[in-house]
Amino acid sequence: MKLHPEDPRITSYLLGELGPEEAAAVELAAASNPAVQSALTELAAIQKSLTDHLTPLPNKMLSGQRASILQAARQADLTGKQEGYDLYRRNWKPGFISLAAAAAVIIALFVYTRAPNTKAAKVAATADTVLPTKPQPAVPVGKSIAASPPTALPPEVVAEQPNIPNLNNQAPVLISRGYVTAADGPSLELPILSGKPNLDAITQSIRIERKLPTKESVRLEEILNCFPIRLNGVTAIARAQKQTWHPDNRDEGISAHTATLAAETLPCPWKPSATLLLISIRGNANNDCDAKVVFHPSPTAVFHYRLLGFIPNEDSIAAVTTTRLAARSATSLAIEIEPTAVTGDLGTISWSVNEEPAAGITITRSGDNEPSNDARFASLVCAYSQWLAGDQAGMIDSDLLSALAREIDSVDLPADRADFLKLMEASLHL
Repeated sequence: MKLHPEDPRITSYLLGELGPEEAAAVELAAASNPAVQSALTELAAIQKSLTDHLTPLPNKMLSGQRASILQAARQADLTGKQEGYDLYRRNWKPGFISLAAAAAVIIALFVYTRAPNTKAAKVAATADTVLPTKPQPAVPVGKSIAASPPTALPPEVVAEQPNIPNLNNQAPVLISRGYVTAADGPSLELPILSGKPNLDAITQSIRIERKLPTKESVRLEEILNCFPIRLNGVTAIARAQKQTWHPDNRDEGISAHTATLAAETLPCPWKPSATLLLISIRGNANNDCDAKVVFHPSPTAVFHYRLLGFIPNEDSIAAVTTTRLAARSATSLAIEIEPTAVTGDLGTISWSVNEEPAAGITITRSGDNEPSNDARFASLVCAYSQWLAGDQAGMIDSDLLSALAREIDSVDLPADRADFLKLMEASLHL
């Protein structure tokens, strides 16, 4: 298991919430990584300090407390006025303020690691106000979860609860920019691009209006798909039997290309412990087709994952998922995956075109493979789009974006990508 000092599993380990195998993996990771060991030691010290100082006092009054109470009682007998007395008021110490701050840190970490479970009651309490009039079909357990919410949800609920259970409390639905665990989301049906590739509004805001666009207007998937992305990873081709025959070409029994699926992995630039999975779905040159693509994370190798982008507008109720792949078109997708191992298979991608199954792809994480130039550029677009949207604010900053841009910049960079780098540089100075 590869951990970074801010990994929530460190807190879960201290709270005794991990199973024996995961706990042993955390101990092994701490033994081999001084930074993780330091974080573990620091959190353990804070936990002990809170336990020592915030434990309730025994049911026995100190002599000073008893004397103060008796004095207040005698004063009440003389004046007829009673005084309230706080048993703990005179035992506070100046150091208690720092302990309270430490408590806030522990509580925040605890809430962060347990948020998907502890806020379900809050979501259930708002069900009467967020459910549409028309009942939505339940998602059977073990089936694919949608990549977008089928119901309109208040922004505060969307922001706080990444995984909303469906009406029957079965398989969760992935919404917003939140994570879903491999156990809760054993499969994810990937959407084909729902909107047209669009970078015009952001360009207008930065270059003409001289200001950053509103966070709500940033659509990562629309920005990513403004650029042709050709991945240098595993590729699968879907073919179908030709339905016509002509004596001039003798093409009876010859298959026709219907779509191409490619995938490539690289270290996630804003989260080194994670893997960024890039997927490209390309149609054929002649005909539209229906493509259904499903990501199946490995439950033993993936801790959690999230699909980047594809978030409906606030006034949208219907899901944006579509399976229609136009001729001569391509769609690029990005999934951030938090693995539980350094190498190994992260899962598979199964797909079908026009209801005909195609050969699947196995997703393998390997630190030895050098990412392609297109994969590096796609990761920069994903990082920049999240920065504009205020997502991953603690991890993505101007220094990271500048470093990624320097790795990509070259004299033979295509004109559209070179212009994108200039747009990004201008936005970093606003």
